[in-house]
Amino acid sequence: MSCPGLRSPIGAVAIIAACALAAGRVRALEIPRNCGADPHIQCATYSPDQAYRVATMPGRVVMIQFEPGEHILKDGGGIGDARAWHVSVNDSGALLKPGALQPETNLVLVTNRRTYSLSLVDVSRLQPATWILRFEYPDTKAKAAAEQLRRREAVSSALAGQQDAPAVPAAIAAPGAATSPSPPGSATPAANLQYMMRGDRALAPTALWDDGRFTYFKYATARDLPTIFTKLPDGSEATANFHMEGDTVVVHEVSGGFVIRYGQSVLGIRNDGYSPDGHYNRTASSLPGTARIERAHVGSDRPEN
Repeated sequence: MSCPGLRSPIGAVAIIAACALAAGRVRALEIPRNCGADPHIQCATYSPDQAYRVATMPGRVVMIQFEPGEHILKDGGGIGDARAWHVSVNDSGALLKPGALQPETNLVLVTNRRTYSLSLVDVSRLQPATWILRFEYPDTKAKAAAEQLRRREAVSSALAGQQDAPAVPAAIAAPGAATSPSPPGSATPAANLQYMMRGDRALAPTALWDDGRFTYFKYATARDLPTIFTKLPDGSEATANFHMEGDTVVVHEVSGGFVIRYGQSVLGIRNDGYSPDGHYNRTASSLPGTARIERAHVGSDRPEN
């Protein structure tokens, strides 16, 4: 705003006051910063109490871009001079195109998450023409940080006081060593070694045990690994889910019986220490030292007050 020459003390005071008020209003609008090398791609930090300056010029389209999942509500757009602008919305935001030579006005957009107040002004030395305006969202960052903290706390809680079962029971690691059941309240259950085998012993693992959650088939040999099936209550068989830990096949269950097959060879295994209840898997994970937790739904579709 340029101020004309002063003709009287009273006029000078009035004009100075008007200039100061206009300058204050300009400063009240946040001027977006450059997102990168191109000054026409601009970014701003969102605040519900802030209005944003959008620099426009005839013949140039402006894109107001929201975060993923955010969209303008039905009848959620209001513009001061509708004849001077063409406004269209899509899943990413709003497209604005001036339809007049002097299209300065204000625009309010209400989405499923927020309310935006925009001032559409002519290009000036303060700000190059805005082609795309993107926002950064402190509330979204705060929710993401809170969710990350919640997940860390959930994993810590799931793993608290729980020790992974030893990779090899003492009786197997040190043959002849005495074994004893775990004391009451112990986080590590005693290994069950009570397995009987019948069939082709060439398929037999070099060690076999379970910890009440998983069954371990150790093959400390150079033989090809056979396929392990679990016996179902109706007598049928199902391929066992497993992962490898070194030379040990870790089956993700404990069963009353298994069948090991390789080609035409078959080995039946009976679990004489089988307990149908087993041990509760607090971590809900089949990998030691990890925990599976429920994913929280981040974000809300409610408009901000």
